[in-house]
Amino acid sequence: MSEGFPDVQQELARLSASAELRSAFAWLRAQEAQFAHWQLDLARIPSPPFGEAARATWVTNKFRELGLDDVHNDDVGNVFGIHPGFGRNYVALSAHMDTVFPAGTPLNIRQQGNRLFGPGVSDNGAGLTAMLAIAALLRSVRIRHALPFLFIANVGEEGEGDLRGMRHIFSAPRWKDSIAYNLVLDGAGSDTIVAEALGSRRFEVIVRGPGGHSWSDFGAPNPILVLARAIQAFAQTPVP
Repeated sequence: MSEGFPDVQQELARLSASAELRSAFAWLRAQEAQFAHWQLDLARIPSPPFGEAARATWVTNKFRELGLDDVHNDDVGNVFGIHPGFGRNYVALSAHMDTVFPAGTPLNIRQQGNRLFGPGVSDNGAGLTAMLAIAALLRSVRIRHALPFLFIANVGEEGEGDLRGMRHIFSAPRWKDSIAYNLVLDGAGSDTIVAEALGSRRFEVIVRGPGGHSWSDFGAPNPILVLARAIQAFAQTPVP
C-alpha cells in the first residue's frame, strides 16, 4: 500500500495515532459479545433472494433502537437510517440483507467459543453486524466528522437479485447525487479492501425450437446445441 497509495498510508498513520480513534476501538472491543448476539439473531432470520422482508423489519427496529434519524424503507425494501453531520452529501455504509440460501434451507445457527456457524453467518451477517456496530459507535462515542452517515441495509445483492437494491438507490432522485462515498460491508474479515470493481448486468436468454426425438428427428434444429455453442463463444470473449 505504501508504494501505490502513499497519501492513504500517511493518513492511516495519522489516524492510528488519534486518541479519539483509540477510544473508539476500545469501545468496540468492549461490545463484542453484544455484536455477536446481533449477528446470531440476524442469521436466524431466513433472507433468501426476494425474501428479505422479515430481516428488513429486524434491521428497521434496530436502526430505531440505535437512535438513527429518518429510518424508513423504500419501494423495493431497502432500509435507511441517518446519523447527522454538517455537510449536504453523505458517507453511505451499506450491507446487503439477502443470502444465497433458498427458502427452506435449514438454519442451524450456533456459537462455539468465539466462532459462529451456520448458513449466512458470514455473508452477510458479518457485514450487517459491522454496519450496526459502526452506527452504535457513532451514537455512543464522540467522534468528530463533517459529513452525515447514511446507513443502508439493501436487498437483492445475490445472484438473481441483480443488485436491484443498490441500482434503485443510485437511480433515486434523493440519493443519486447526494452520496459522496459508499463503503460496502460484505463477508468476513477486514484484511482486504476493494477500491474498484467491474459492473454487472444479467440477461435471461430463451432459445426456442421445434424439439423432437434425438433419433427420429436427427438433424432438426436443437435449442440445447444452440445454447451450448453460444456459451462456448461467450466463454472465449476477451476480458480487459
